[in-house]
Amino acid sequence: MLLIHSNGAHMEKMGVATASPQEYPGESLDLDGLVLVVFVSVEDQDTFDTNLIARQGTEEILDVINLIETFPQKIEEYNEEVRKFNEEIERRKDAGGKGRERLRVLKKLILASEMYRVDKVLVYPWAHLSNSLSNEENAMDVCPKIAANLKERGKEAYYSPFGWYKSFKIECLGDEVGESFRDVKLAINPENVRARSRFAMVTENGKWIDLCTDENKKEIASKIPEQYNTPDWKDFHDAVISEVISIRDQAGEEPPHIKLMQQFEIADFEPLSDPGNLRWYTKGVIMKNLLKDYIENIVLDQGYILVDTPVMYTVKNKRLTAQTARFPAKTYWVHSGDDRYLLRFASDFLLFSLFSEMNIKEESLPLGVYEWEQYAFRREQKGELSGLRRLRAFTMPDLHTMCKDTAQAAAEFKRQFLLDNQVLSDIGADAFMVIRTTEEFWESQKDWIIDIIKQEGKPALFEIWPERYYYFILKFERVAMSAARNTSTLSTIQIDVESSAESIEVHGKQMMKYNITYKNKAGEIGRPVILHNSPSGGIERVIWALLESNVRLEKECVPGFKTWLSPVQARVMSISKDQNEYAESIMKQLNEQDFRADFDDRDETMNKKIRTAEMEWIPYLVIVGGKEVEAQTVSVRKRLVGQPIKKNQTSKQVNNITFDKLVKMLEEDCRRFPRRKLPLPFRYYSRRISFRQ
Repeated sequence: MLLIHSNGAHMEKMGVATASPQEYPGESLDLDGLVLVVFVSVEDQDTFDTNLIARQGTEEILDVINLIETFPQKIEEYNEEVRKFNEEIERRKDAGGKGRERLRVLKKLILASEMYRVDKVLVYPWAHLSNSLSNEENAMDVCPKIAANLKERGKEAYYSPFGWYKSFKIECLGDEVGESFRDVKLAINPENVRARSRFAMVTENGKWIDLCTDENKKEIASKIPEQYNTPDWKDFHDAVISEVISIRDQAGEEPPHIKLMQQFEIADFEPLSDPGNLRWYTKGVIMKNLLKDYIENIVLDQGYILVDTPVMYTVKNKRLTAQTARFPAKTYWVHSGDDRYLLRFASDFLLFSLFSEMNIKEESLPLGVYEWEQYAFRREQKGELSGLRRLRAFTMPDLHTMCKDTAQAAAEFKRQFLLDNQVLSDIGADAFMVIRTTEEFWESQKDWIIDIIKQEGKPALFEIWPERYYYFILKFERVAMSAARNTSTLSTIQIDVESSAESIEVHGKQMMKYNITYKNKAGEIGRPVILHNSPSGGIERVIWALLESNVRLEKECVPGFKTWLSPVQARVMSISKDQNEYAESIMKQLNEQDFRADFDDRDETMNKKIRTAEMEWIPYLVIVGGKEVEAQTVSVRKRLVGQPIKKNQTSKQVNNITFDKLVKMLEEDCRRFPRRKLPLPFRYYSRRISFRQ
């Protein structure tokens, strides 16, 4: 919308411009007084719900009217502050002060104060503000509906007809707030029932403990049982507080993982891209690829199938718009010719469209479909971006499982609960349980939910909603803790009871869903319950969690990555140049067996080589000297990653073992996990590529 504050306005119909011009009484319109002329382009997505977009447009117009009419008062308030400031400066000078502060200048209004008002509003359809115009017939309804809404709010409002060539005359007043532009995105907001939620916990023994409601959640610290305010439970205690109060790391304070991701050359900021789109260096790419291979292998072993859907989709589909318009502020737009597309922020939209086209048999259920979302996009607010924790472009492993009914969904949930536990354990990410559900679902299903908590032997935080506010009736999360002791979600499982419907009723209106069905042997139609599961959560956030937890626990546990996930798994080093040839041969043999090994071939002391490797968290240091060459053995210094630090000991020394024994040690750490090669330039320390130096 382009909004012009005008001295009067005139519009006259000149001729028909479309096959179905809007009916309009009269040939012209003359408005005297101070008029806010609102030029409106109705875009493709807007016609999904013209009542909603008209209401949103109305609110923006009222906001501009308020801006105009309160402007003189704001200037006067500003000038009053300036007067007081200047008086204080003069007082200091009179008292002999030598302050450097200068007197500030009062602001003057361009127009007389009585001109800052809006007597009338003219809503004028104008196609020239957008390249993504709606071609739907109901686009012509938007301007009349905005005018009608304004009248209901006590404003004198008119509209200009759609589908006509028209002449118009306006006289822009040229005041400070007389011209503005507003981009109104269709926003379908879910019901805000979360403000009435309550929090509780279930102990590791299955005991239910009420904590607080949303109204008194700031008192949460005093509500947690004393037994969880001890060193053994401190992380869980602080995770509960962070989740209930929604504490996130403070803006302006650089999280420690950023320094580490740069220092280790995993990833970095890209100044030539949109903020929140990172560049990835070789070691980071290796880690991402290993995680990709690992998760794909484990879901295939569980019996799930694979798909890959496009990263963009049209907004000219009411079924998709009904879902995507819930997040208008987080949308990236892509233009292709005269059309525009959304970059996906989840795979659900096109995947569920695919589900709706499938011929699904009941005996195929549960049917799990896995997609590796190499790119997903969410245009987070710039101030919310935080290194690897919150980005605008990220990688998401996404698993969706169609189940026959709620009972089958519960059974599948238990299986995927164990799957996610295994994934995070194998990766080395420590996380806490959070379960969010409705009062009704909790009362009917709490027995099996409590059982899985007792089986794990760890407490869980609960958020209970009075009723369902979104598509899921239960949302399970694994949250990890930062060095600042605040939490963010890793893996998540949701039980979706809405997406398979043909439509749902929202505020008395039918909203389209995906119409996903299956048939039983009798030919009867059923609609599946769908589980949404990201077994690890976003890959970037997984690496965030590993780095942040290492910093948080650095005084208690030996920092590092699991051997299978470490970019360099073994570093070979010689005591002197005399052993270089043998050391190099060991490095080559390790790489031939698909272990990522490099050779520190620098002419440095052994202490310096070891210190460098320890700073890089290398899991295995393979040391060769004269004795090892003579005996054709190696000595190994194995980093005790994740183990408690005792007497400042961070590694275990094993001397004079055979190469086969070394391989066996590495195999024990990596047996169940994928392998990726270390690029040749990274296998020699003196020749390795440095991206940041």
